[in-house]
Amino acid sequence: MDAAIKTKQGLHKSKGGLIRSFVRTENGIIKDISISGDFFLFPEDAFFKMIQELKGIPARREDIERKIQEVYIDENIQSPGTFPADFAESIMKALEG
Repeated sequence: MDAAIKTKQGLHKSKGGLIRSFVRTENGIIKDISISGDFFLFPEDAFFKMIQELKGIPARREDIERKIQEVYIDENIQSPGTFPADFAESIMKALEG
């Protein structure tokens, strides 16, 4: 039986800007993800770490929020007007869409 593979888009407007997520899952696991938008995030290279860390985790809100929060702490991320929950919301809208 073939695994279900889907790529979906989610949009979420945070106070800091629009967050657009493209998420591809396979059997309930995030296989590929890209995030773009008009938000600011520093340090910029921490953004790529966040994307990398989201690959391979279960496509569930609690896991996504936990992973993003971990990266925010580990990388000392600053994102004016945009919070880990905003990124999670954009991703969840993609997963639910």
